[in-house]
Amino acid sequence: MRAALAFLLLNAGRPVSIHRMVDALWGETAPRTARAQVHTVISTLRKALPSESAGLLSFDTAGYRFAVPDGDVDAAAFSALLTGAKSLAERGDQVAAADHLRRALALWRGEALSGIEAPFAEPARLRLEEERFAAHGLLADLDLAAGRHRALVPELTALLRAYPAREDIAVRLATALHRCDRQADALAVVRETRAFLLREFGLDPGDGLVALETALLSGRFEAPSEEPSAKAVRREAGPGKVRPAQLPQTPHGFVGRTAEFGRLTALARGGSGDARIALVTGPAGVGKTSVAVHWAQSVADDFTDGQLFVDLHGYDEGECEPAARVLERFLLALGVPGHRIPEDPVLREDLYRSTVAGRKLLVVLDNARDYEQVRPLLPGSAQGFTVVTSRVRLGGLVARTGAAPVPLGVLPAAEAIEVLARLAGRERVRAAPEAAAELAQLCGGLPLALRISAVRLLDEPEAPLSGLTVELAPESDRLAGLSLPGDELTVSGALEHSYRRLPTDQARFFRLLALHPGAAIPAAAAGALWGAPETPLSAALPPEARALLRSLESVHLVERVADDQGRHRMHDLVRLYGRQIAASSKAEGTAALGRLFDWYIAHADAAHALLDPRRFRPPTELDHSWSGPPPFEGEAEAQDWYARESENLAALTRLGAAVGEHRAVWQLAVLHLPYLLRSHRLGLLAELQRIGESSAAALGHDSAAATLANNQGIAYAIRRDRQAKEHFDRAIALYGRVGDVTGVVRARLNIGNLHYEFRELAEAAGYQEQAVEAGRASGKKDLLAVALANLALVRTDQGRHATARDLLTEAVAIHEAGGSDHAAAVAHGQLAWVLQRLGVFQEAFELSDRSLAVARRFDDRLLAGRMLDQMGMARAAQGRVPQARAYWEQAMETFTEIGSVEAETVRARLIEHCC
Repeated sequence: MRAALAFLLLNAGRPVSIHRMVDALWGETAPRTARAQVHTVISTLRKALPSESAGLLSFDTAGYRFAVPDGDVDAAAFSALLTGAKSLAERGDQVAAADHLRRALALWRGEALSGIEAPFAEPARLRLEEERFAAHGLLADLDLAAGRHRALVPELTALLRAYPAREDIAVRLATALHRCDRQADALAVVRETRAFLLREFGLDPGDGLVALETALLSGRFEAPSEEPSAKAVRREAGPGKVRPAQLPQTPHGFVGRTAEFGRLTALARGGSGDARIALVTGPAGVGKTSVAVHWAQSVADDFTDGQLFVDLHGYDEGECEPAARVLERFLLALGVPGHRIPEDPVLREDLYRSTVAGRKLLVVLDNARDYEQVRPLLPGSAQGFTVVTSRVRLGGLVARTGAAPVPLGVLPAAEAIEVLARLAGRERVRAAPEAAAELAQLCGGLPLALRISAVRLLDEPEAPLSGLTVELAPESDRLAGLSLPGDELTVSGALEHSYRRLPTDQARFFRLLALHPGAAIPAAAAGALWGAPETPLSAALPPEARALLRSLESVHLVERVADDQGRHRMHDLVRLYGRQIAASSKAEGTAALGRLFDWYIAHADAAHALLDPRRFRPPTELDHSWSGPPPFEGEAEAQDWYARESENLAALTRLGAAVGEHRAVWQLAVLHLPYLLRSHRLGLLAELQRIGESSAAALGHDSAAATLANNQGIAYAIRRDRQAKEHFDRAIALYGRVGDVTGVVRARLNIGNLHYEFRELAEAAGYQEQAVEAGRASGKKDLLAVALANLALVRTDQGRHATARDLLTEAVAIHEAGGSDHAAAVAHGQLAWVLQRLGVFQEAFELSDRSLAVARRFDDRLLAGRMLDQMGMARAAQGRVPQARAYWEQAMETFTEIGSVEAETVRARLIEHCC
């Protein structure tokens, strides 16, 4: 709550979206329940605030808003005063500027955001601290200019004691002491600061402090006019030493990598016990060389004995650099005469280490193949620093030398677009922002692909940027488009260097993994791809496949997803390359896809049976080759699996339709229904059921086609779209063709629901009564329970509340006996709705609360929104309007997030009762 309150106050008066709140509180480690937790935190926070403040915390479609005036938030008041002081100082009103600064600094009480450890806190804390030091510095300058140096001494002394590495404070304190005729004390401050920087950071002081010390010693004192620099003083190489400077030119258009630069700098400036080697790793085309060179150029002056650089061509068989040849080049660059360089590689290695001993030297070993290639080139000196780049994780280097890994990923969207802007022209990108964003996405944030795309844009300056996106959009054309005519620089070529070095089994597994269409590949699904056709499918990844997966991970052709599920993913362009080479082994790929379809069908069937034991079951026995043990122990595990794999199921359904695997398509579509209903993903639900119906029709499977048509109708009906009737009618005709009486009843029951949504109660009651009679006659309890609940809703809207209560009580008993927590929760929620009509408000509230807990457990946001709405209505009826408002605001937010039309209904309640 403290973190949420702090973030809202830092954004006082401005809307904070739920996405920003989740990112602020958890960052990349956000749990699956993060959104629900935010709702809970804000609701609890509102209750904890004083009544006069709670009313300022509201929610609308733009997000949460804490309407606290800026003057009531110390951070905002401080920033405003600092800005005003700078403006006054520029206009020459030094007295008013100093008054602003004193009032600003008086707002501080210790460290900003003390005790808050959420991801947003540290950047905000650093920003506020820097503003604080800017205020201290400006105030000190104003006081010095006004001759108030004696009053400054105690203030600056206390500040320097708290922050001994701040050279700007030391310079101003020494200046004030000098003007108080305390030259010895001023010199002591300078020397103590120098000693502290050397002892703690291994740094020489900046130019400002050095100039001040010289002036104090010479007696020619003048206050420095420039800000002191935090950069170490540049020194020349020692007498008789050659200072090599082999770094290549800094890459043009370089963007981002701030975190990686910070990590490299921290390692390079670390103490004697820290690693003196950094290992920059990542997939082909991710920009390892650019990062290493750009960073090395930025710190070159810190390495006073020079820089050595070599491209080892580790993945180019024709040009791979042997260590002995590199040693010769390095020794020559270091000033060793050619006749003194021995032929024996071991002796060369000895001479190299002796030559660089004690030198502060930066060595960059680019594009390394393995540990043995770089081992002879590693200096033994603790004063230098080495950067190795490789497509391989080089575990041997890390284990033997303590090298610190610095992994590189693809660029985020904003930085990818910035690469295009810098290389292809900012105006061109600004003129077509949507096309630029799409192009960056097609390149997958891979710097090599972005650079190639930028060059292609430069080659055709008159062509619209969207033309290239259209060319690259089809997956079959993308890799060919990411190449330059007459140039070897291609994404495919970079990936081919990695693929060619794979052993046979690794190469086969890579090709098969590329066939998986989803963003994340579960380990056991990878095992299904790997297994031979006669191998029974298993819930576990075979040991040999696990070892191969790790080996592909080590060369960055796959990467592990940051979760505890053992999932891996491929970059989009890597996957396209894998499919391209897999096309040459069509039989191998067809068999692997068949095993993958079967693995997903079996798991979806098991999850479906737990989430919806009787309702929406597939129309016939499913067809797959699964022979493993049951994969889930209960509803919660099944729900979690669906949450992780829903996107994969959708991608696999589309892929099956594209390759004509109709058997798998209709089964995957049917089995996806319960989860998509609970998560209210109605657009995706309608799309997949339509694809599934087409596949069922292609097979002549009328039962499956009828079920899928009915499911499409459900998706449209929930959105209150009368097109649903067309799908229900088609389902009735198909059910009738195969003699499925129960299917006909279900479809007619759904038509009754559609009439109910449009308040056509008489028509709705007719359909629901027939469904109840059919359920009792057939003995199908699941059908009867649904029909009873639907009829109850109609009866309560007709004013027959007691009848509705009895119908729902029977439905609840059936669901509870059936063992489905979710179905029982839905029925409890409907019963609570009727109890409110009967005036039994507290029981209605408690039933709704129970159903809300189940809805959140299963991520059924439509049910959750309805229960929150009902809880608000119960509290409003009890006269507890502030609590009602809190529940309605949560309900409106929930409905808005899923795009439900019920958000407007709740909004009307808020306006009626609370405004």
